[in-house]
Amino acid sequence: MNHPEHGEARSLEELIQVALEGDEEDARAWEAIRALHARGTRDVLDAALGLLGSSSAKARGRGVDILGQLGAGNPVFQTERGDALVDLLRREREPEVLLSAGVALSHLVEPRALAVLVALAGHPSAEARYGAAHGLAVLDAPEAVEVLIRLSADEDRDVRDWATFGLGTLMEARDTPELRDALVARLGDEDPEIVGEALVGLATRKDARAVEPVRAALRGERVMVYALEAAAALGDPSFHPLLLALRDVGGPAEGYFRSALEEVISRFGQEPA
Repeated sequence: MNHPEHGEARSLEELIQVALEGDEEDARAWEAIRALHARGTRDVLDAALGLLGSSSAKARGRGVDILGQLGAGNPVFQTERGDALVDLLRREREPEVLLSAGVALSHLVEPRALAVLVALAGHPSAEARYGAAHGLAVLDAPEAVEVLIRLSADEDRDVRDWATFGLGTLMEARDTPELRDALVARLGDEDPEIVGEALVGLATRKDARAVEPVRAALRGERVMVYALEAAAALGDPSFHPLLLALRDVGGPAEGYFRSALEEVISRFGQEPA
């Protein structure tokens, strides 16, 4: 039996009210939003659309959050949601709402949003540009690639990170010299996660410029899973002894890292007798 405070037992009005409480990351608010996603009915859609017209930026943002994944694993009202979010992007001014809209559109994979997302990528706010990176990274369009290449060199760390992830992994099927060069440029980034995303993207495309950086990463003091993924994608035999050495070091390490390491080692065939 569900406890009365569970989302399924609450009215639409109650869930909307809880969604509007707390700060952006409030756990109870997001529990309510997820319950609304799962409900996925016309009245939830209408309530979310109504929030988009609010004078409160927070309410507009919550409306966007509800629309982004309405229907949860069984998306519903795609056209209506796309129309509303694209229209919002054309008139919205608050960076945090623009960020939420970009993320929501990434869940919809909405090609009609391409032009407004391209425009959003030039916004002075890093939050807005971060939203643009999310929305563009799932679109199969040369314009999206071009803008993500620019955003991969953005002054903001989060923007660079998502743009690099978008180019390297989400757009895995895309492969141009310009895209590869953008990933190579990120190998010198000050942030190790961005470097890792770039390595994986280059390795997936079998770019030889990733070989030496992967070797260096496998010999580093703190080896990240990105280096393991890149080594597996490239399959260079010179990585095998470095991977075995990592395993032999032992000591404390995340279970996920250990599991990933063993899986990658297995791809290089049987160990020598």
